[in-house]
Amino acid sequence: MNSEPARRHVRIAVVLFALTVTAGAVDAITFLGLGHAFAALTTGNVLFLGFGVVRAGTPVARPAEALAAFTVGTLAAHMVVTRLDRRGRGWFVRAVTVEAGTVLAAGLLVVGTSGRHTPAEPSLSLAVVLLAAAMGWRSRVMMQARIPDMPTTVLQMTLVKLLSDLPPGRSAAPREPPLARARRAGTVCGVFAGGIVGALLLRLGPGPALLCVAGLSGCVTALYARARRLRPPPETASVR
Repeated sequence: MNSEPARRHVRIAVVLFALTVTAGAVDAITFLGLGHAFAALTTGNVLFLGFGVVRAGTPVARPAEALAAFTVGTLAAHMVVTRLDRRGRGWFVRAVTVEAGTVLAAGLLVVGTSGRHTPAEPSLSLAVVLLAAAMGWRSRVMMQARIPDMPTTVLQMTLVKLLSDLPPGRSAAPREPPLARARRAGTVCGVFAGGIVGALLLRLGPGPALLCVAGLSGCVTALYARARRLRPPPETASVR
């Protein structure tokens, strides 16, 4: 890999790192500010539902809503993105714009109904549904993008790969290239940083916090759309 394609790959990794931070922030705001449910971390929602089966009184309505909305968002992205991809049309910027718009809609809903405070039902439920749908949409989009080790919404397997790439013993396989390790570390650090950012933004209130996250996503999307140097080299391009 020569220097220019390498720089392009690094720049794309930076863009996806920023999107990973926004996903972590959305989860932090959803869980801490809008009820005990996750927008992106579906494993947590499934566990909450399992807890509710055997432990009476465990809140399951919000995790169930989030899980259902995540599923709908994933299916919607699958239908839209795969169709655009088959037609050879650019879809990545459009898809991320839809996600940012959905997070923005959730933020406007919360601000419009409760200002800086946590909204009451049913606005609270609708906000969680919008955020989970946005993260389901994002997850399917990133699967289509096929950027190795940067799914932006989950980190379990990425963390396992990162730890598996520690200095090998005699019989271990060769270590991954530095960029691959950097992507994995960026995913883990991005989720962690996003949790911190989301928790700090909650001092403004859930609604304003979501507006800030939507603004960051919008800025990242605009930067990617306008800067040709952020595109992957043609011979390895998977993001359109």
